[in-house]
Amino acid sequence: MSIHSKRCERLIGIAVTKEIDAFAVVPGANFTYLTGVELHLMERPTIFVVCKGGSKFAIMPSLEEQKWSQAMPDVETFYWKDAEGPDAAFAWLSDQCGPIILGVEGLRMRMAEYALLVSHWHKKQVINADVALAELRMLKDKNEVEALSRAIKISESALLETIEATRVGQTELQVKSRLQQAMLSHGAEGFACDPIVLTGSAAANPHGTSGGGPIIPGACLLIDFGASYGGMHADITRTFFCQYVSDEHQRIYNVVRLANEAGRYAVRVGMPVGSVDDAATSVLEKSSYADLILHKTGHGLGHDIHEAPQIMRGNNIPMAQGMVFTVEPGLYKHGELGVRIEDDIHVGPDGADCLTSLNRQLQTFG
Repeated sequence: MSIHSKRCERLIGIAVTKEIDAFAVVPGANFTYLTGVELHLMERPTIFVVCKGGSKFAIMPSLEEQKWSQAMPDVETFYWKDAEGPDAAFAWLSDQCGPIILGVEGLRMRMAEYALLVSHWHKKQVINADVALAELRMLKDKNEVEALSRAIKISESALLETIEATRVGQTELQVKSRLQQAMLSHGAEGFACDPIVLTGSAAANPHGTSGGGPIIPGACLLIDFGASYGGMHADITRTFFCQYVSDEHQRIYNVVRLANEAGRYAVRVGMPVGSVDDAATSVLEKSSYADLILHKTGHGLGHDIHEAPQIMRGNNIPMAQGMVFTVEPGLYKHGELGVRIEDDIHVGPDGADCLTSLNRQLQTFG
């Protein structure tokens, strides 16, 4: 049995336990995970359906027939043409499946696919199944962890090369460009996301956009990025300072560093994933900078850069061996700076297996 067949069998097991008759996925991480086929969400609706009885169906644009039929020859597929539109394909899918409960990707499926489904579905039993689907990829196997480790190693080598060449007066965009080039030169197959490179007051926006502002002495430089390799995505953040750092900025940095450490040390099999957030955030809250907290401690990582489990208070999913997630506490002072330290954690039998190895001590450059 192929790896993708095994993954479909696991999805069928989830369907049985969750009392969902079938799952429908659109191009994205789950789609590729289950089929090995990488497609992009474009103007042509595309769906892959796995039923708990073992049947598999697909709606596919005709221009993808060669690619799909070679990869998934045993899937009953309706290939629709642009001139005809997808409506007949969705009517066919409804007839094939009958009056069943169909679980869909609530955070990914577009209104286009959803509207076509419900317009044909018996009893309109199309439900958001994100919670159930989250179980599919939550535990990573050996090959996935190895690919992620490779993505992380590429990322770390690229960051060290980039920061060594960074100087006063260079812009965020110049640093970002150099970082991307370095990732590709070290073997990246792509980028996990558009890198976030922010300096000074711009870094106070956790997901800000890099611009043309120059790096000046005493300013922070926050870099949040990751390489992609083997379908897995690294996600790393480090915060540096240009030439020197003020006493207060050093205190802020050290609080974040201690919070990161507390979060990593809180990783234990069987404990709620929310306990990692509680450990890290408690350090921030007990400091003089509690009012600078803007976000939770982390998120799952793998085929998507953000996936289950969410590392936040109140999430009582027990940590299990094979989970991978980030630990990334941060503090953000509006108009002045942002500090975030992010590591990628694999849950091992004895706690945190930290896949990232970059220095977490305060570092200057330039």
